Amino acid sequence: MLYNNFLGRSIHIDVKVIIVLFMFLILGKENRANNNLAFSGGCKSFYEQVSLPKVDTLSSQKTSLKLPTNYSTQEKLFGLSKIWSEAKYNFVNIDKLDFDLDSLYNTYIPKVIASPNDYEYYQLLQRFVASLKDGHTEVFSNGQFNSKFRDYIPLLFQDFNKKIYITSIRTTSDLDSTYIGAELIEVRGMPTAKYLKNHIFPYISASTEQRLWMQSVYKLHSGFKDQFFRGRVKKKDGTIKEIKLKFDGEATRTPEDKSWGITSNWPEHVVELDWKGDIAVIGIHAFSSRRTNLYEAIDSVMNIAKNAKGLIIDLRRNGGGSTEVAWHLQKYFTKGDHFLNFAWETRINDGVGKANGNWIKKYEDHYLNKALRFEKPESIEVSDTLERVKCPAAILIGRYTFSAAEDFLVNMYEVKDRPLLIGEPTGGSTGSPLFFGGLPGGGSARICTRRVCFPISSKPFVNQGIEPDIVVKPDIDDFLNERDVVLEKSIEEIKKLSKD
Repeated sequence: MLYNNFLGRSIHIDVKVIIVLFMFLILGKENRANNNLAFSGGCKSFYEQVSLPKVDTLSSQKTSLKLPTNYSTQEKLFGLSKIWSEAKYNFVNIDKLDFDLDSLYNTYIPKVIASPNDYEYYQLLQRFVASLKDGHTEVFSNGQFNSKFRDYIPLLFQDFNKKIYITSIRTTSDLDSTYIGAELIEVRGMPTAKYLKNHIFPYISASTEQRLWMQSVYKLHSGFKDQFFRGRVKKKDGTIKEIKLKFDGEATRTPEDKSWGITSNWPEHVVELDWKGDIAVIGIHAFSSRRTNLYEAIDSVMNIAKNAKGLIIDLRRNGGGSTEVAWHLQKYFTKGDHFLNFAWETRINDGVGKANGNWIKKYEDHYLNKALRFEKPESIEVSDTLERVKCPAAILIGRYTFSAAEDFLVNMYEVKDRPLLIGEPTGGSTGSPLFFGGLPGGGSARICTRRVCFPISSKPFVNQGIEPDIVVKPDIDDFLNERDVVLEKSIEEIKKLSKD
């Protein structure tokens, strides 16, 4: 989807006023006076629900590297406050939270003040935002700590069905090829799933479990340059081995490097066409590109494939981009002269409504900061000169299918006689993220401002992925043997439809 590269309706706060208020909060003063208001809000205090663990003590507190301490207390407080204010007034899913955002903010004030270094400060900001559980609501540190302090291990992990495996090893590492396919069963003396839950999941902005696992695998690879990755693996022959690898993958990388296993199965081009007999397989791996005119590329492959006996659109690696590009693809599957784009909701910030919400029932949502505006689906016209898809078709989806690619699926999902969806549930997040900078050290953040709704039923698309009609989950053996079981199943289904 198209990003909003402007601040939108921002809340501007005087830093000096904030610091005075913080002194009261830190000294234990109640941050809300009890005025016997008509509406309580219905959410428990964050303190009542969540025992907030400490920042990951397995990260910077055990490194001997001298991490930067450049941010002043004022900068730290302003950064947290800027994120909180934008979320409070613009985060579209605030009505889905099961805790009070102000209480969470209050909880983090002393923590950010006490953060021992700039890295831990950003860990706190990321954890604060991750509490909102939205894939389009994140904090970015601007890479301040990556090249100077952090590196990765010279192997690759991949997860399948909530288990993590070694899928590639650099030949110069301390491990040999017999470790390919080994399951990671412990990290730092802790069962892998428990380690992820305690030390990685809390820092990831994700709307769904599948997205959490996918991003957690990436985070497992990295650490501070003076530290080692320590774990236990169960090899393919059943033997249990300890592994210890230094985080020096980039520092030791050379152009001559070779690896065992599967280093990458990501496509080379944004739009690709392949043939499986008389079935065309079109991979569209993004809905945005700086190098490729996607409108022309989609038209070109669809024209070549127009006489195919079956069509498969592969969106499993499509992380989104422009909703308008997604519309362009959808036109080929539209039988009439138009289709409905998704409906959507966004926040309403109405001062008078909020004032009245203290005592007038119909304004209650304004007082509770939960008032929403609903926009009906718009009609997207389709030219009658466009040659539509007439053969049996299937769309391949998975957890990397995200954002504008999910807009496409939301629009298609409730349409009669649409193509089959085959694969795994999608990543589960779309919307219009409000980007803003101004965080310490050049950091930035984004807050999701739009809740997409299915165009026919108006059902909100939130905290869930698009479910396939036919679920197919590859396993580690499929991956290592480069067997695409999702594609195989789709070809099988296309052939069935062709016979019918």
